[in-house]
Amino acid sequence: MMLRGTSCALARSFRANLKYPSLVSYNKLPWEVVSHDSTKLHMHLAPNYEQLLTLAAVTDVPHLALASHLIVPEAERLRVMPGVVYLLGGQAAHENPSSFTAYRIADPTSLQYYGRIHHNLAPIRRVDMCTSADLRLLCLAMHFDGVLTNTSAGSTLDGVTTASQEGHFSLFYFFRPNRPANELTQPFEKFYQHRPSLASLDAFNAASPGKAESWTPVLQAPRRTAEKARLTPAEPYRPPQNYLMGLAERLGVRPGNAFGRRSLMWGTWF
Repeated sequence: MMLRGTSCALARSFRANLKYPSLVSYNKLPWEVVSHDSTKLHMHLAPNYEQLLTLAAVTDVPHLALASHLIVPEAERLRVMPGVVYLLGGQAAHENPSSFTAYRIADPTSLQYYGRIHHNLAPIRRVDMCTSADLRLLCLAMHFDGVLTNTSAGSTLDGVTTASQEGHFSLFYFFRPNRPANELTQPFEKFYQHRPSLASLDAFNAASPGKAESWTPVLQAPRRTAEKARLTPAEPYRPPQNYLMGLAERLGVRPGNAFGRRSLMWGTWF
């Protein structure tokens, strides 16, 4: 009887031991996964949002602007919706998708990464995190009040803002929770310009045809006025990336391997 109680106590302590778990999942490493509640999600998505809005202001991006929210059946939602990005304007702007619960993001640490978008491209009204009923699909909704940058005629951003009198529009991005950063930013790779635009050079040649042949570029420090320097947002804080314990891919906890300490690829320093 005493032996049975001892074995039960050992099994209970072994099961509750979280520092040295008996089962390690190598497909979902905690340092490679980005949580939707952390500031790292906005740190990875903000540069891609800025590039997307910059591209939509100068050209017509196909299949980006929609008239209303996508209607996807419940059975197909988890297969179709992750990675979908679209803009909404007019009456559908500033309205979150139905059957999603919206939470307001008011953390200044998370919103600091959208400072350049707010000051240079489009003022942000609010940022919402929408979750589905089964918590398996998330949507980051950004609602804007008009456009600050110059939009080209026929561009996507120009068509979206002219649909409503106030110029309101919203940007929606659907993704799955607890995914690595490269999977979160992969849908935005198709919005990057891989070919330079020579429209500014053509306009310069048309304005001064005689000066175009003899003109040479001069590199000089940009001069900003006090008002412009005050409106320029500060650079967002990026946490330092160090590799003091070696690369994270080599630090998987495996029993019998001294928990990764003796197999570091950079050697030991103590």
